[in-house]
Amino acid sequence: MFNILVVEDDKNLRKLITTYLQRNKYNTYEATNGEEALNVLDQSYIDLIVSDIMMPKMDGWQVCKEIRAYSKVPIIMLTARTDERDELQGFQLGVD
Repeated sequence: MFNILVVEDDKNLRKLITTYLQRNKYNTYEATNGEEALNVLDQSYIDLIVSDIMMPKMDGWQVCKEIRAYSKVPIIMLTARTDERDELQGFQLGVD
């Protein structure tokens, strides 16, 4: 089964995303911030990460940077930010 880690500090949005993925037969893991995401990634095999950018403790950019130091797992960022600089920063850090 395909394992997806959803990293989102908003409880309702995180639940919406995981419910949709589970209904489509994906196995999901959840994290409320970047630190939790790194812990889940260390303990579980993850095929894809769907992450928010603006989170407490460690933002999505820092999470991506940390993960890219040792993994090529695909990362998709979900954000309300629309600035082209944010897009470019994501691509420079290795966001898919």
